[in-house]
Amino acid sequence: MPIQESGPEVFPSSILHLKNAKAGIDKNSSSLFVFIPGNPGLIEFYEPFLAQIHVNNPEWEVLGISHAGMNTCNAIQCPVYSLQEQIDHKIEVINRYSWSGRPLIIMGHSVGAYMAQKIAVSSELTGNVARIGLLTPTVIDIHRSEKGRKLTTLNKWVPQLHNIAAAFSWLFFEKLLPTYFVSLILSVMMKGDLESAMGSATRYLVTNSRFVKQALGLAAEEMQVIRSDWKFQETFLQHCESREAKIWFLFSANDHWVSPDTRNDLIEFFKTRGNPDLLQIDVSPTLEHAFVRRHAKIVVREYFGRM
Repeated sequence: MPIQESGPEVFPSSILHLKNAKAGIDKNSSSLFVFIPGNPGLIEFYEPFLAQIHVNNPEWEVLGISHAGMNTCNAIQCPVYSLQEQIDHKIEVINRYSWSGRPLIIMGHSVGAYMAQKIAVSSELTGNVARIGLLTPTVIDIHRSEKGRKLTTLNKWVPQLHNIAAAFSWLFFEKLLPTYFVSLILSVMMKGDLESAMGSATRYLVTNSRFVKQALGLAAEEMQVIRSDWKFQETFLQHCESREAKIWFLFSANDHWVSPDTRNDLIEFFKTRGNPDLLQIDVSPTLEHAFVRRHAKIVVREYFGRM
């Protein structure tokens, strides 16, 4: 199914919705698999990844939700939506596809993992969270990571970075440069792979100034907000264990958005406090932070067999 508008929510976005495809499964008891992307938040980057997960688990209904403001179905101009607005938006979309008692599997990538944690503990969420997956998660101290330190410094010196970058995107990609030249630049960036889902998503991102503004504006807030909130991690863990919801972490051993100290602190925190029967922690030596670029098939094969 192609990417579509998420519906009449407060904030515009796009979704990927794949219906339960297994015969004999009662629709009312089927699990809803929800995926929250990382920044920049375009679900188009994850389309092949989610499609393969659905092939492996056809009994699931799959719902991938772009970030608010990242709507590829129309050209609505949006402000920069905050982290809390992004979380509220995801809950509103999920509730349109869920109902009381419905099993929910909620997974998030990067800052999407931060949102997934907040969504899971929200009293506004409809359904029962059975499993939560946090893939290369930026849930603590993102500003202490290799890339986080650089972006924090850059935002300090250029507080209007998101507006400046958006202005350049608008001027060059939307106004000055001819289409064929834009395609040439992107072809070099993508090594000729413009026809793939990754190539199309990259074109959407860099040639839409409103997407550039939203992505960089949200990233600036991430550097300030996603810090050492271990009290919330305790709340999250207790909430999940009280409902017997399984927690899965997938870390990269070489993640430029998650420092080794942060990764080790998270692993120690959950291993020393969590129920081992409800906790799974994997650390991949080869996985990159933005795994959908080159490692999506590996992630699906190794971690998303029939779950």
